[in-house]
Amino acid sequence: MVAKTTVKQAFERKSADDRRRELIAAGIACLGKGGMAAFTIDQICKQAGISRGLINHHFNTKDELLCSIYAEMTDHLVQDHDGLQDGDLLAQIIATSFDEASFNRSNMRAWLAIWGQVPSNPVLSKMHKQRYAHYKERIETALRQSSVGEPADHAIDSVARQLIAIIDGLWLEYCLHSNSFSLAAARADCYRLLAAYGINVEPLPPRQAE
Repeated sequence: MVAKTTVKQAFERKSADDRRRELIAAGIACLGKGGMAAFTIDQICKQAGISRGLINHHFNTKDELLCSIYAEMTDHLVQDHDGLQDGDLLAQIIATSFDEASFNRSNMRAWLAIWGQVPSNPVLSKMHKQRYAHYKERIETALRQSSVGEPADHAIDSVARQLIAIIDGLWLEYCLHSNSFSLAAARADCYRLLAAYGINVEPLPPRQAE
């Protein structure tokens, strides 16, 4: 009886925000282990160590949890850069895209699973379009301010798409063949792309995983 009371008290000390973060982390872990096939209520609850009733208290549907996971993962890549300008922004995007917190095989598998749902999930598709547009716009602004001379808008658009494509492509390659290159080599590839267009950016050290 005492043991049950102790567990209940420990459970009650956790805030709603803490529980949501735990469930999001558990969902990411499940996606990383087995893609959408492993993204089930039972597996998520087991990973988080909670009951089915508790997950329903914080998320009305599994799709709502999936969208929250997408928001959490994109926040690390996009919103963490608020306040940075010019070359610092470009350097931070590259550093964050290939730091230990983002660039690991489990996260890559989670990304692949989520991307696969974007075309068929209307809510997720809308979120993706909005966040991708914001991400690309920030890169275009930084490219425009960091470029030598006054490049045409179509050139900036092209370079931004190429930078995003090389980041996404390296993520996919790493997911399939994690031993084919290092994080430092991936960052260097991005800087070489920018340098080819006369955009020289001072590299920033990547953040370590917490």
